[in-house]
Amino acid sequence: MPAVIVVTSEKGGVGKSTLAVHLTGAVAERGLRVALVDEDGRVGSSLGWARRGPGLPFEVLEPEQVKPKVVRELDALIIDTEGRPKRRELRELSERADTILIPTGVSALELESTLSLADFLNSEGGARRKLKVVLTRVPPNSGAGERAREDLREAGLTVCNTLVRQYASYLRAAELGVLCKSVPDERSAQAWADVLNLSREVL
Repeated sequence: MPAVIVVTSEKGGVGKSTLAVHLTGAVAERGLRVALVDEDGRVGSSLGWARRGPGLPFEVLEPEQVKPKVVRELDALIIDTEGRPKRRELRELSERADTILIPTGVSALELESTLSLADFLNSEGGARRKLKVVLTRVPPNSGAGERAREDLREAGLTVCNTLVRQYASYLRAAELGVLCKSVPDERSAQAWADVLNLSREVL
């Protein structure tokens, strides 16, 4: 069975779908067989991303398309949850996940939301060892990401070393329906390097 990575957050605006799309792309570039499942039936950010462009280098599936035959052929399955999922649904997701990835920005409100979600998931017992936090939309060259990372670690959370910095190429990639590495921007290579480094930490 593939490794199942759930990308979820209770706070909007942290780049959850952007992270899910790019993490899947980075895993695919490393030669692994991977698919992305868009479980946000209301918004469908990942599905919309794939439809806007010339095609992503991996499949983006709706939940009903996740069949045993499809899953058996994969090395990894990444799940982009709905925005602000119900905690009952998070409990169910945590049971079938190998890794629960929580993206968060560096503001006090975002960090508080992340700590609250982590406390809930940690209370579920087995979820504690699966939980990883990744700092996203980090202002480049500010030191804010490093400070937030240490604060979360001091609170007892597992936090990825990689900081996913805030670059305009991510927004442009969403508009074009491509990965940031395909955006003609001087920071695209740096943005893509962040995601590749993160993928190696996660899988």
